[in-house]
Amino acid sequence: MLLLIVLLMDSSLALQAPGFSVVIGNATVQGNEGSGVLTSEAPCVTFNLLWLRDIGVGPESYLDAILQLYTGNGLEIGSHSRFSCSIRTLDARCLDINYSFAGYGARKTFAVWYSPAADRTYIASMESCSGSTETLLSILQTISEINRSRTLAERKGRNDTWSLLLSDLLSSWRYAEPSHLTGGQFLIHTNHTVSERGLRSYDGIDVSFPQDMFIRPAAVFHLLREAGYTPVIMQRQGSVWIAVKDGDEWQAISLNPLNPERSVGVQVFEDEWYRGIVYSDPGELAAANSINLSIPLDYIVRRCEPSRYVHLEMDNSTDRSDLERILGEHSYIPRYSEGRFDCSNASQVCWSFLKGMGYDAYLMVGARDHPLGEHMWVVVRTERGHIAIESAVVGKEQNFLSLGSIRSDADYYRGLMYNSSVHYSLLNPEEGMWLEPGDERIWSWIDSKAVR
Repeated sequence: MLLLIVLLMDSSLALQAPGFSVVIGNATVQGNEGSGVLTSEAPCVTFNLLWLRDIGVGPESYLDAILQLYTGNGLEIGSHSRFSCSIRTLDARCLDINYSFAGYGARKTFAVWYSPAADRTYIASMESCSGSTETLLSILQTISEINRSRTLAERKGRNDTWSLLLSDLLSSWRYAEPSHLTGGQFLIHTNHTVSERGLRSYDGIDVSFPQDMFIRPAAVFHLLREAGYTPVIMQRQGSVWIAVKDGDEWQAISLNPLNPERSVGVQVFEDEWYRGIVYSDPGELAAANSINLSIPLDYIVRRCEPSRYVHLEMDNSTDRSDLERILGEHSYIPRYSEGRFDCSNASQVCWSFLKGMGYDAYLMVGARDHPLGEHMWVVVRTERGHIAIESAVVGKEQNFLSLGSIRSDADYYRGLMYNSSVHYSLLNPEEGMWLEPGDERIWSWIDSKAVR
């Protein structure tokens, strides 16, 4: 056993491979950061090390494929065993197989592990005339990697103005061909030779990713950068996504939304979305994965305008009698109920009513960091500025007292603005009512005293 280790390991120099080094002699290296193979041969022993960009598949799946590969087509497995092993500080799964081919027998040991430092899966194997497990693990302990992984500081804000603006931007675009992303695939293959040295096998692996896995982050990256954000692209364990910078913190964005026909991404908050390989632009992503990356011009399609944050000038005129009269003469039939008929519903109904009467009305929204909190109200634009209307004017019994009341507080004149109920509904379909100006449906919510 000692003889095999000495033949393979040259302690004078560590062999340099893309992104890592290993103490081994008489080896050839082919490949790049994304994938490759290192092979070393000595009398009575063959060492093979494959590396590939991780596709989100665990070590057991690779071992299953290896066992299947060594069964059939003239190959027979006499015995095999799986066990846990370790590569430096990383957990790995090992497999010993005794197999035969064309009357020749051999023993081979495999080790498979994932490295978060480089987001790569390694598949090592050794064939020798005697037991090879100890020799294989001794070599693997000498591997030293360049750490490519980073952990970004997660943004602490939730449902604040910055977050809502980002969400609305993502929802104002959709994928031209909406579908959910699928994971990568791998195919392990082997070549067997028989000679005076006995039975030898040489393994290889082919990995493929769906094209959308790289086009999506590239397209959304350009969208965000053109909108004034600072994005990066992240990759880990078979997934690629976006992170957007806000000060010294970052917000992660999944590019595989539940409804890709109405959004190009959604904000996510789990810790794992803030760890991985970070690329400053799509060019770095393409180079690291050895792909040619081009984005079709119509890959993403605009659905509508995003919302916008505004500071409005208040109309200070005293001639508001007509608007005040209209608001006072009407009210809402339902009682105020959070999540059933609240400020969002009342504001959209009020907007439709006023817009149908010829007023230049808009919807305003406050986020968690707004002085009014998470709230919605209406503004009417006039020749002299804007008039804010609080639509949720509620009495002690949770009944609405009127269609709304005019407010002069400065807080009502800043926030996120939406052009219409349909505009709001496109960006927030869970709360949107999809009302048109003067929509007939509003009369099921407006007090019967209203005169049509």
